[in-house]
Amino acid sequence: MKIDCRATDRASAIVASLGRTEDVRFSPDNRRLAIAAFNKHRIAILDVEVSRSGGSPGVQLTGGIEISSSAVRYPHGVDFLDDETIVVSSREGGVAIFKLPVVDANDCDLTPIQFLPSGGSIIRTPGSVSVVPGEDGLCELLVCNNYADNVSRHIVDRNAGCSIAKSEVLLRKWLNLPDGVCVSRDGRWIAISNHNTHGGLIYERSALLNEESSPVGVFRGVSFPHGMRFSADGRHLFLADAGAPFVHVYACGDHGWHGTRMPAASIRMMDEQAYRRGRNNPEEGGPKGIDLDKSMTVLATTCEHQRLQFLDAAAMLAAASAGSPVMDVEYELGTLAFDAEHKALASDVAEAKMVQRRIRELELLAAHQERRAEKFKAKAARQKARAARAKAKAGLVIGGKPRRITAPLSWLIFAFKRPN
Repeated sequence: MKIDCRATDRASAIVASLGRTEDVRFSPDNRRLAIAAFNKHRIAILDVEVSRSGGSPGVQLTGGIEISSSAVRYPHGVDFLDDETIVVSSREGGVAIFKLPVVDANDCDLTPIQFLPSGGSIIRTPGSVSVVPGEDGLCELLVCNNYADNVSRHIVDRNAGCSIAKSEVLLRKWLNLPDGVCVSRDGRWIAISNHNTHGGLIYERSALLNEESSPVGVFRGVSFPHGMRFSADGRHLFLADAGAPFVHVYACGDHGWHGTRMPAASIRMMDEQAYRRGRNNPEEGGPKGIDLDKSMTVLATTCEHQRLQFLDAAAMLAAASAGSPVMDVEYELGTLAFDAEHKALASDVAEAKMVQRRIRELELLAAHQERRAEKFKAKAARQKARAARAKAKAGLVIGGKPRRITAPLSWLIFAFKRPN
């Protein structure tokens, strides 16, 4: 299923220097491929040609550039608003929209045309981002706010300089480090990779969707889900497993995406050596970013130790043609509720421990202050006693009663005045 890729020296050098990568995305015209280089604080923009000759798909990388910006700090998510406009979400840099330079330009530092800073009430530690096309120049950005455990929605007006018309939290219930997001081409389904619950969630996209909405479907059989993409017809979903060397393929069957599913096929996309090189912890080693080209010819995957690879999308779909049994979703929703309660309880316990530590610190501080006060009182008493002794030595106090220094002189005067 792997596809050999030909690349120019320039494209090969860019790919070789990427380091840790996160998301990857084809442009709408299928001529560019964007990759988030996390630790380099850059986005690679590769010129790509996808072809099919004699029934076999082919890929060529004909050039590319790297873009940077002060708004790009640990980039995680990337997507195209159009062929010349890109949106980048960075863990420490917020969400930025850029106009790309013309083809064959040199590496450059860009200033965003719009920027949503991280740390506010909505955008916090943004990860993956997905653009949802709309009408009349409007589109939506769906942003996974990783450590805030929510997915936010931002309405972008492309006719007004990509200004942000509205921002809100769209999904929150049972999310636990949402690490990937995608929307089916018909706009009906939203899929979220829920990293810490080891599964994916799917929602039916409607005007009624809100923070308290429950998913209608759950994906299981994945270690640590990351990037995800729907097939063009919305009947399959590709899910990258960051904790295993696989891309899983799920099939919806004839009744939509309701219910709980295991993979219809799990495709190994990296050898054991490459997988082990990235196996720093149970959450790493496998593929992270994935995307399908617009013709559904190839699937692009990326991770730190296998920075760019292409697979035959048709062959992957053929491997998943048998589908998989669909189970009732209620059990999984109950499990998610239990996980949420356990997380809240763990948070409460951690907060209680923190409060107890603070109380103990305050008690120790109060005891220390009390000891200092006692020492101060004792020191003051000693100083008072020393002062009293000093006064006594100076003759100011005799027999416990204050006397004047002029008392002896008064006695002499009285003696001379006394009659003989």
